Amino acid sequence: MIAQNGILELSAANLRRNVQAFRNRLAGHVTLGATVKANAYGHGLEQIVPILPDIGISWLCVYSLDEAVAVAALESTLPILVLAPIVLTDESSDIPPRIEKLLAARRVRLTVTDIQSACYLSAHMLAMGSTAPQPVHIQVDTGLTRQGVAMQELPALIEHVHALSAIRLEGLFMHFSHADQPEHNANRLQFSEFVRAAANAKKRHPQLILHAHNSGGAWHDGFNALNMVRLGIAMYGLQPSLAAPIAAITPVARVVAPITAIHDCPVGAGVGYGHTFVTTRNSRLGIVPVGYADGYPRELSNRCFVLHGEMMLPVVGRVSMDQTVVDLTDTDARVGDCVTLISDDPQSPISMDHLAEKCNTIGYELATRLGNRLHRRLTVESSVLP
Repeated sequence: MIAQNGILELSAANLRRNVQAFRNRLAGHVTLGATVKANAYGHGLEQIVPILPDIGISWLCVYSLDEAVAVAALESTLPILVLAPIVLTDESSDIPPRIEKLLAARRVRLTVTDIQSACYLSAHMLAMGSTAPQPVHIQVDTGLTRQGVAMQELPALIEHVHALSAIRLEGLFMHFSHADQPEHNANRLQFSEFVRAAANAKKRHPQLILHAHNSGGAWHDGFNALNMVRLGIAMYGLQPSLAAPIAAITPVARVVAPITAIHDCPVGAGVGYGHTFVTTRNSRLGIVPVGYADGYPRELSNRCFVLHGEMMLPVVGRVSMDQTVVDLTDTDARVGDCVTLISDDPQSPISMDHLAEKCNTIGYELATRLGNRLHRRLTVESSVLP
């Protein structure tokens, strides 16, 4: 029986090469953190996370506490940094038991951005009977105007953390607002602010971990005053920006699916919802069981292609929730043949980045849309892992 689903094929070799490209570019003292939030940018935590320690990754970065729990269940050695700050108030000062277990095991690092939450966290660690201070990171807002302690409030927060007995400052980090635009002056301004703040903090905490870069910043800016980078989209082989591409990376993922039915249609046959495509010749139309519920955008209706062998075949009619129709007229395609909907060739017009551009969005969004119905399949070549 032909499966009624698409397959998200993942290449461990490409993942390793992408990480190695950054390793080769950065100074030796810089450690690599892998950002695996949002289900590893849609690629799949279960497939990606377990192989990361073997390809040079030293930290795992997630957004939320729930993501930290999921990652900890898949990988048992690397520290996990929760990027979203912990927010504790008089009305909400409980830390879930599942997080307490990770704190007790020293697996998770929480982010603090205000004195109140730092105080509550320290008190909670004491109540847990903690025998050693819990490492925390502080996020600084240097101009992104998102999460983070304001620059003028940072010294007081550092002083309070230093004075608390059950937590200790391990890291200081920020996030660039224009990392995908290497020459933008905002990068220099933000970085100079961050370095100034970090220099003061390191007087008291000489082993402080400093990290600011996402993929674009890590590749283009080369600010080696930092000692950790948080690899994100480029680790998966997608571009932080097509305007400033990183030539050394290759997509980790591609989406393929079988042809599950073929219809012989006469001239004038309407196709799909709204009959937005009408055949102008006798046609063979194939049904592919991937649609917008799987992350294949509806915006590609009547304006994209799939790959069958060496031939690009047009998508016809509206992409629906579960299916896409392709024109097979000029091929000998049969039921059961596979087509590629999203290519792992970065130069292909149906690569993730180029499809995103066609949809007026970015590769980040298309990647994180990849649905759970896609069967994720990791290919681990024998040369990848020792």
